[in-house]
Amino acid sequence: MATRIDMSDDEDGLIALAASGAGDVAQLSRLLEQLGIALCLYDAEDRVVAWNESYLAFFPEQAPGLAVGVPYADTLRRFFGNDLPDTERPKLEQHIAAAVHRHLTQEQPFVFQRRSGRWLKVASLPLAAGGRMRLWRDVTPEQMGQGDTPAQGRAGRETARALAALDTAYAVFDRSGTFVTANKRYQELFPALGGQMGAPVQLGDHLRAIAASVMTEQDAARLSGLAARPLPEALPVRVPLLFQRKDGGWLRFEERPGEDGGVVALWDDATREAEADARIRSLERHLHDAVEAMPQALLLFDCDGWRVLANARLAALAPGLAEALALAPTFARLSAWREAAAAEALARGEATPPGEVVLADGRVLRFESVTTSEAETLVVIDDVTRAREADREIARQREIAHQNEKLAALGSLLAGVAHELNNPLSVVVARAALLQEALADSAQAQAVQTLRAAAERCAGIVRTFLAVARAKPQERGVVSVAEVLGAVLDMTEYGFRTADIAVTRGEIDPGAAVEVEPERLHQVLLNLLVNAQHALRDEPPPRRVHVAAGVVGGRVEITVEDTGPGVPPAIRRRIFDPYFTTKPVGVGTGIGLSVCHGIITAHGGTITVEDSPCGGARFVIRLPSAAGTPAAPEAAARPVASARLRVLVVDDEPDITEVLAEVLARDGHDVTTAADGEAALAALAGNTCDVLVTDLRMPGLDGAGLLRRLASVPAMRRPAVIVLTGDALSLRRDAAWTEPAPVIVEKPFDPVRLAAEVRRLGAVRARGSSDGATG
Repeated sequence: MATRIDMSDDEDGLIALAASGAGDVAQLSRLLEQLGIALCLYDAEDRVVAWNESYLAFFPEQAPGLAVGVPYADTLRRFFGNDLPDTERPKLEQHIAAAVHRHLTQEQPFVFQRRSGRWLKVASLPLAAGGRMRLWRDVTPEQMGQGDTPAQGRAGRETARALAALDTAYAVFDRSGTFVTANKRYQELFPALGGQMGAPVQLGDHLRAIAASVMTEQDAARLSGLAARPLPEALPVRVPLLFQRKDGGWLRFEERPGEDGGVVALWDDATREAEADARIRSLERHLHDAVEAMPQALLLFDCDGWRVLANARLAALAPGLAEALALAPTFARLSAWREAAAAEALARGEATPPGEVVLADGRVLRFESVTTSEAETLVVIDDVTRAREADREIARQREIAHQNEKLAALGSLLAGVAHELNNPLSVVVARAALLQEALADSAQAQAVQTLRAAAERCAGIVRTFLAVARAKPQERGVVSVAEVLGAVLDMTEYGFRTADIAVTRGEIDPGAAVEVEPERLHQVLLNLLVNAQHALRDEPPPRRVHVAAGVVGGRVEITVEDTGPGVPPAIRRRIFDPYFTTKPVGVGTGIGLSVCHGIITAHGGTITVEDSPCGGARFVIRLPSAAGTPAAPEAAARPVASARLRVLVVDDEPDITEVLAEVLARDGHDVTTAADGEAALAALAGNTCDVLVTDLRMPGLDGAGLLRRLASVPAMRRPAVIVLTGDALSLRRDAAWTEPAPVIVEKPFDPVRLAAEVRRLGAVRARGSSDGATG
């Protein structure tokens, strides 16, 4: 049975004749060699059986491994390994599978181009005995339309090589849309086209085959839509279109009309460009998200001053500026808005730091401008309100620390002053008490009582100053408001009198009591009275200050008012702010009223300022009324007979030891004196002592050191201790050197009370010794 091989010319007819009548493969091979046709025979298992020299000339890469029995797929692997571009090598097996399928099903010859630029036409037909025969012929001159001259031949070959080197795949279709030819790259991109590369198929057939074999489902539908266009009436695709491949890559497709009415379909691998575009879009999205997520507002103006960028944070930080730029988006409008905002802040009395704007709501915005390399202006706007508040708080804490240092120094000074004043005052008070007792029935008794009261008043003033200077916490107690007011008015009486300011006392409820730290309430009232004195300093006479206290609705209300200039309503809300002061520079720190506010608030009360009926300022303190009653001073006990005690008196002031010895000796005790702690220890060595009365501050070994040394003495031999001090507050907080703790008696002391305390301690010690002896 004869088999027809159609190669479309006379040589193809000879090939068909040879294939149908020759029984000798070698004779057929020689015949085809003369015609320049390559031959390769394959058996029914698709393995190589025979080939001629032209085959090796067309496919030189096959020479090293070609042998009888080599599978057709292996020859394809060497072929594609030589011809495929690097971008297609990962899909080598796909190309091989498509070529094997085309080999087994091919019915029509087709033309393809090798990487060298050579065009080959291949025919494949089955053999009657099984297997297939494949024939190749070089059709490069026909494909390139080469002339007969050598120059034209060279030009055609160079053109073929140039087209083969192109990364762009193209296929040519005539004016009716029928396939004419395609380059090698086209075949590499779409190996599944197979037999359609040579058959008279339409452009639409190619596009549908490409859509089905290469494209994703979504893009396959798009490409199939293009395949349905009626040709030649349809317009070519002049704008490049991107299609995504199933393997994730991208292809760019466009069509170019030919001069003869045909169409050239162009395909490019656009994977890198698409990925680059995707990365750029992703970067733009990330940059946009980052700019929008910034806590600062961002503005960008071009070199002409026009806004080109603004993030959403601008409307939140500065809505007024955002509205202004919406009307005129220019850098000049931004500058004008800043100038207007600074002017408004100045009108409110708020200074605008350089580069910042203080808004009407109190927020502070900082503006920073940077010029880019393109002469554009980048403006960053940040809300620095909290930072400025932190700066102010740091400054406030620094000032408080400074004031605390001053108060600590003042406390040390006043402690020394108290010691120096209390010693002579103690002598005066004690001597006055002894004189009062001695002259009880004489005409001089009243004069002595006046002397004693004056000395005790001086001692109270010294204790008040010392308590104010001590800035450490104290225990709260129920105190009489009337007593605290009286003590503070005594302290300020001289200042008011010399400034020609009259102080009047309104109704002061003697039962008004509050539970407070006494010295803190002293501090608040003293500050208010001193402020009133300063406010009246430049006012014309009459100048008056009025104080009152009472219980209103379960709360104690204390008022301090004056006839001064008052506090304007505009600044009342800030009068208790730290560092706010209406005094001249150098006169006040601006922390007095803020400290007062903090103290009263900490005690559960309030402090406010309002207009006084007298025309000045009226400060009102309201504190919860105390449930208990203030502790009343103990009445002096009458002398009673007691056991004879051995008493050691230790003080560096001879006048003190002398008066103490006289008081205790009159009570029937044996009294020994010592000038310091070392002398006291020497007096105690080998001697029995029932009660030790010692000063706290002395040169050499002071009272504290003496008590520490006594702590090592066995309790049965240790005397009871009375400590005399002008700074009882510090001693109560910091000192507990013996067990039991010493009894504290403040200077100036009442000799009658001191004698009673000595008797009490002696009795306690005697009972302890008795219990120890019977035990």
